[in-house]
Amino acid sequence: MRLFFCLLCFAPLLLGAQISTFDTNNEAWATFGDATSTTAAWLATGGNPGGHIRVTDQSVGGTWYFQAPQKFLGNKCDAYGTYLRYDQYVSDTSDQQIYGGKPDVILFGAGLQLIFDNAYNPGLEWTHYDILLEEGAGWHLNSLAGPVPTEAQFRAVLSDLAGLRIRGEYRPLDDFGGLDNVSLESVFDFDLDGDDNSGAFDGDFLADTLCFPTGSIADIDALLISGKPVDSIVIRILYANAGEMLEPGPVPGTIDLAFANPQQLALINAGNAPTADFLAAIGQIQYSDQSPKPVRGERLIEFRVYTECGEVAIRYAYLPVYPPPDAGMDGDTLLCAGGDPVFLPDVPAGDPGGYWSPALAGGDYFDPDRDAPGTYRYIIPGAGGCPGDTAALVIGVEQGFDLGADTVICYDDVLTLTIPSGLSAWQWQDGSTGPTLSVTGPGAYALSGQTAACAFSDSLQVDFYTCRECPFYAPNIFSPNDDGINDLWQVFLPCAWLDFRLDVFDRWGNLVFSADDPEKGWNGRSKGKIAMPGVYVWRLTWTGERYGEQKTYRDEGDVTLLR
Repeated sequence: MRLFFCLLCFAPLLLGAQISTFDTNNEAWATFGDATSTTAAWLATGGNPGGHIRVTDQSVGGTWYFQAPQKFLGNKCDAYGTYLRYDQYVSDTSDQQIYGGKPDVILFGAGLQLIFDNAYNPGLEWTHYDILLEEGAGWHLNSLAGPVPTEAQFRAVLSDLAGLRIRGEYRPLDDFGGLDNVSLESVFDFDLDGDDNSGAFDGDFLADTLCFPTGSIADIDALLISGKPVDSIVIRILYANAGEMLEPGPVPGTIDLAFANPQQLALINAGNAPTADFLAAIGQIQYSDQSPKPVRGERLIEFRVYTECGEVAIRYAYLPVYPPPDAGMDGDTLLCAGGDPVFLPDVPAGDPGGYWSPALAGGDYFDPDRDAPGTYRYIIPGAGGCPGDTAALVIGVEQGFDLGADTVICYDDVLTLTIPSGLSAWQWQDGSTGPTLSVTGPGAYALSGQTAACAFSDSLQVDFYTCRECPFYAPNIFSPNDDGINDLWQVFLPCAWLDFRLDVFDRWGNLVFSADDPEKGWNGRSKGKIAMPGVYVWRLTWTGERYGEQKTYRDEGDVTLLR
């Protein structure tokens, strides 16, 4: 390991290595430990040279580290025997001697940790480090006091590198530290869009929107750099349907082409194939969808790159495919009030992926009882420069009929129910089919009927009450002589009653007869004896119903008993 201090001095950066120069941003570097932020701050100036990142200590205990982003991780087995290089400074070098015993670099992978302790701490100016990635260069396993790792262990960690941390805190009090020019000499880079102008990052590619389902799967500036020969690149369409395929063009003679199926192919090194030949083969591959009706949406194509280190990279190409849609035919439909909601995309029979305007209460479902009738448009929007389509649907809602509200009428009246207009067929609850129905008694009355497109029904409850006083009758003479004519005297009450009381008195006020039911009559006897002829007084009290409420009636008169 070689360590030295320099100002505005840095080692040459190896082409194709995993590098962070921090000239335009913080390149996704994070922090670990008691830093004031989980993200490293980027400064456009003050680097070695150019920009750099800086982290400030939160000073609550613990030790903070710079934490590398994803591009430094993964299968980095080809970095074995090369260098990890970086430049670093600290804001304060006092009290560093009482804050030792902390690893300066930690590599995580394969369930192990590789620990490295630099010979010198960073200074106030930029300090450059070159750390050899071999087991004999001063590395320890899992702790500063751990054993020296074996070559197999070292290679295993690099082949499955899950984390890289560089210590930034070197004193127990407040401080801050900077980092620049980090280089992991894993000579590999695969980028489907070299300058990221497609809008995809981390080596991926985002194609322009395709109005027809065919297009390239990489940008013209795709990049492939590898310190070790590329064995193969496997390319496949993820989540493919039967109509999708990868169609290769001319392939350099150094590369063999193998198909697993129309959606997956492999570019295989036939012997000393340079990376440029792999790029040339990728540039000739076209994606296409031969389905009768290609689905509109994004396609996802996966690239897996293999060297003698195994799988070293996974990249993705995103292809937005938006062929001209079919929103279906214009039309009209008639729905029934009270019916189930209808899934409207089935009505114009258009392609999926559209929306309704105006919006429906139930998303794609028209609810006859919540959505207003009228013209609705099914709109499949365009995407990028690709057109959309629109279909208009006129929706009518046929309303049911109303027999009216529940009602109460007088016993002597008749309610006539009439067939509502617009019915082509109907039937009353009693099975009759006349145009009217006369209601003469209490009960539930219903009508079912057929309109132009719908079947409806309605019902109402009819109750009756007494509207006029009951015309009771009390005869004024009777002759209880057992001749079978006018032998019994009673009050005739032809109405419903709740309570009834009838009393008959003689001229001296003695009670000679009483009854609690109008069906009971006086036979001209009192206490079992024949009453004397003459005039008798009666008094009547009874309770009935009028306009739906109880009402008590009282009356009196006289009756002449003849012998």
